[in-house]
Amino acid sequence: MKRLNRLLYSNKLFALVMLLIQVAVFVAIFIWISDYSQAVLGFTTLFSAILIIIEVNRSGEPTFKMTWIVLIAIIPVFGGLLYMFMRIRTVAWNIDENYKKIQEINKRYLSCDKELLRFLAEQDKLENSFIDYLQVYGGSPAYGSTNVKYYPIGEDMYEAMRQELQNAEKFIFMEFFIINTMSRMWEEILQILKTKVSQGVEVRVMFDAMGCIATMPRDYDEYLQRLGIKCHIFSPIMPLISTHQNNRDHRKILVVDGKCAFSGGINIADEYINEKVRFGHWKDTGFKICGNGVAGFTSMFLDMWNVNAERVEDGGIYINATNETNFPETNSVNGVVVPFGDTPFDEEYVGKRAYLHNLESASDYVYIMTPYLVIDNEMFESMKYASQRGVDVKIIMPHIPDKAYAFYLARTYYKELLRAGIEIYEYTPGFIHAKMSVSDGKRAIVGTINHDYRSLYLHYECAAYMLDTPAIADMEKDFAETLAKSQRITLEDIKKFNIFTRMIGHIMRLVAPLL
Repeated sequence: MKRLNRLLYSNKLFALVMLLIQVAVFVAIFIWISDYSQAVLGFTTLFSAILIIIEVNRSGEPTFKMTWIVLIAIIPVFGGLLYMFMRIRTVAWNIDENYKKIQEINKRYLSCDKELLRFLAEQDKLENSFIDYLQVYGGSPAYGSTNVKYYPIGEDMYEAMRQELQNAEKFIFMEFFIINTMSRMWEEILQILKTKVSQGVEVRVMFDAMGCIATMPRDYDEYLQRLGIKCHIFSPIMPLISTHQNNRDHRKILVVDGKCAFSGGINIADEYINEKVRFGHWKDTGFKICGNGVAGFTSMFLDMWNVNAERVEDGGIYINATNETNFPETNSVNGVVVPFGDTPFDEEYVGKRAYLHNLESASDYVYIMTPYLVIDNEMFESMKYASQRGVDVKIIMPHIPDKAYAFYLARTYYKELLRAGIEIYEYTPGFIHAKMSVSDGKRAIVGTINHDYRSLYLHYECAAYMLDTPAIADMEKDFAETLAKSQRITLEDIKKFNIFTRMIGHIMRLVAPLL
């Protein structure tokens, strides 16, 4: 245990030193140029003007453009250098190109069934077109014959995950943003994985380098491999030579034997199951699916796994494991489930489109739970227009934040949203980490996608879009129970917020897309 603590400390120290060196390099360049300010004043002005023109003419989210333009204009040299560094994304673009190639390989094994196609034909045209959109840009078709089990709390989902892991016979795929190697949750899972490896089960574990920077020792992947567990680190951190550390694998996926798949907000750390109290009561959600839809999550896992692989594999044997499994309890359509992924470079903001679809399609209500609320003008206008159409829009946020700056920033949107008729609540027992949007008792999105710029534009994410699935009733029941434990925020409450934190939040809106 002491050795692990020392390794964990060295990992954090290494990352801190490397990041400080990167900052020092930028400052040194800035100071060096400043020494020749008279000679290079004209050049820097021209340089800044060129960068601003380039940014204005780039395609993409306008708020990002405005942020970069302001930074370049206010601090021309440093802002310009930072802009060039952040926009040169050779490594990240290579990751995306590889991802797309791998997707095309695995898509060959994904298809809708005929019974589902008949069911979809009975739905309205808007739903059909949106499901087609998810299939093309989200990487997975729609599935019927898929049962969904919704978990309103992390503890319940963890127990279900443990049971399925213990029953594994063929393969286990795990992909998580955070794995805390010092947690009870991981220690118990690791013991199960060791046992399964000894039984001949294939085990693969993938985690995000940035997400685990403070929760995992260096070279832990090598330790797992010595145990017989295949392991990949997504985008190892190299601060001095690349910026792909800004685009993280925020997904949470567990697939067992192709029979079931889990996803949601829950990482592998004790706070997610309230074993450890950090920010009051930790409210999280997730789901398990059994049936045909598991193939979608299996494919998504293999897509990300092979981005890091030296040799790209054909994932058919694993994806087809779902097709070869008999699911007696899922012999009817049971609504529609569409597993989908989102990447930062596909020029299609699939997660954002899913949330917008819920707002734009709703006729009665839209219920949202999210830990972070940093929205662009399009999302705000969609919420506002839904409210103006008479749709009841409710948002539940944390009352005890995990990140103070994100909380202060989110609260700057409260006044605009309240004036637009949207109801905002804060979960008084603690922290909301759930990512969920439900509308009209008919549609739902549950997964890893927050209502903020980082999730909607910068991260690799995943979720499931559900249409007419019985589990949606459980989600609405959970929302009502969570709402009963939450404080409704009013315009009068906003006036009572600490003026200092309000100022911090409004200043941070200037650079919100980069946080």
